Amino acid sequence: MTGDIKMDNYDYILDKINALKGIYPSLRSRSNDYIFSALCVKANFYKNPALVLNESDFAEIIVDSPNDGGADILLSDPNSEDADLVIGQSKFYKTITSEQVLNAMRKMADFYKDMMAGNYEQINSFVQRRFVTLNSEVSEESKIRFVFYTSAPEKKSIDKAKIENKFRELINSSSVEVSILFANDIKKEIEDAEAQRPTIESGKVSIDDKDNYLLYGDKAIIVNVSARSIKDLYARHGTNLLSLNLRYHINGGKIDKAIRESIKNPESFWLKNNGLTIICDNFRLDGCEVHLENFSIVNGGQTTYILSKSKSSNDFWLSCKIIKTSGTTEKEKNDFSLEIAKAANAQKPIKDADLKANASEQRSFAQAMRAVGVFYQTKRGEKIESQFADSYLHTKLLDIGKLCLAAIFQLPCKSRLKPSSVYLPEYYDPIFNGNQSQIAQICKELLYIDYYFKEKFLSKFDRENKDLPDASDRTSFAHIARTICIAFTALAARYYQDKLTDKDITTLISSPTSSDVYKMLRNLDDMKTLLPVKINTDAYDAILYKLFGAIIEEGVTIYSLKRDDNEHNNKSLTAANFLKNDENYYLILQKRWSTLKREIQKTFDEV
Repeated sequence: MTGDIKMDNYDYILDKINALKGIYPSLRSRSNDYIFSALCVKANFYKNPALVLNESDFAEIIVDSPNDGGADILLSDPNSEDADLVIGQSKFYKTITSEQVLNAMRKMADFYKDMMAGNYEQINSFVQRRFVTLNSEVSEESKIRFVFYTSAPEKKSIDKAKIENKFRELINSSSVEVSILFANDIKKEIEDAEAQRPTIESGKVSIDDKDNYLLYGDKAIIVNVSARSIKDLYARHGTNLLSLNLRYHINGGKIDKAIRESIKNPESFWLKNNGLTIICDNFRLDGCEVHLENFSIVNGGQTTYILSKSKSSNDFWLSCKIIKTSGTTEKEKNDFSLEIAKAANAQKPIKDADLKANASEQRSFAQAMRAVGVFYQTKRGEKIESQFADSYLHTKLLDIGKLCLAAIFQLPCKSRLKPSSVYLPEYYDPIFNGNQSQIAQICKELLYIDYYFKEKFLSKFDRENKDLPDASDRTSFAHIARTICIAFTALAARYYQDKLTDKDITTLISSPTSSDVYKMLRNLDDMKTLLPVKINTDAYDAILYKLFGAIIEEGVTIYSLKRDDNEHNNKSLTAANFLKNDENYYLILQKRWSTLKREIQKTFDEV
């Protein structure tokens, strides 16, 4: 019987592979191994209905190819605000051994270490560029996630925990997370992805005693709920049980470990765990059961998920607050649910963007962005309307913050490595509490500039530089230079329009962290646009290409000089490390300003 179930899981996955061929025509010519990778990515990372996965995305994400170095999958986790880097391997096998899993994991570890050390020689150029580009977005707040997928069943002889520990020893990094998914795990991921709906229609939980509850009128109740009944709900409904939570389960490192440890000692679980919060349209007490209608867990997602994965057969109790939704319209109910979720999670390490979701300045900024033709997502999961489908016509708080840190405040490396800086009042207030219509127009251009760099500039730059003697240095530098290109373009535009003078540039270069520089940069005067050319035109693109090329050209020169000096002193320096420090951006401006100044004038004069 066990063998039949395992084969059923393989056949289930094979059916889903064939179904993907019908949905995505470009996959029809691909091997099942390739499509298996695509299926796993879709199910694992694109559960949220608000996330869009296009055919062109697969061509970027699935890097399985000759000389790929041991990586089949490379992507930035779309559910992460911190641009977590995901490196994956997949094996579309009917059976697999522990040694095969470990070997695949070793290859991923070797691939990562080689790429971080700049040892690109054995890796094909597509995978090189893909990794370098994604890694350039990894911040100090990001995690590196390694995922191994296989359609084979998990045998008793495979010690997953032992393999994961060996892998961590190979990587030797505290920011690493590891996941190994077998056939049954993947089937569950697919089912969870396909079952997304706003709430669970009906269900029930068990409590410790029929008379042990605290009522808050008819609006809420506090009870001790059975861990087993929560596990049963998750087994039946999966991540849909958390649909109104501010987030699904995110691998939480120390938090997850603490919850797992407390499960081992169930007598103290109630004391150590914050419990759950459930929102529902209605609840009804019936002895030792509470019946729920149209409900969702809005706080305690980590606990719920880890309970579902626990192999412990012990039942124990955890505190649970059940709250009836308030409001008559769907909007009123949704707003109420979000407020409860926000308040309930305020004690947890959730994202600042979630807590800003309903702030008045965020709502008004969303209106200002819509006025210039951009959809601004104030909370995660909000569906993007079809007219804003183009990637530069929809955005969210942290993306805007990162662009403004680079462009307005001239902190390109900080915007990439410590994007949460945008929540500091000195940056947040000028962006979101200032002249919102002005910022919205400038941000629309910044979104397009960012889009142009990723979607148009890099491929053209690679083609035009591929045959040069220093092609490897130039293209590697370019793929990491997105934020300094954005910063320099904004600086050039303000300089050309006389909003910044040579004296201002000198002050910026010599004292970039001074209060005078901060005041100078945050003051946008009466600028109505960034570039004095209509956005998304050939002329606009021509300006961007020349300005990007100018800062990269001078940047490569300064980087090469500094690297050679480091080599002379028996040190190593990669382009990625060079561009982790804003001081090096200012060094480029300092050493090459006279050349860059001429390029700025020439670029705008030619348009």
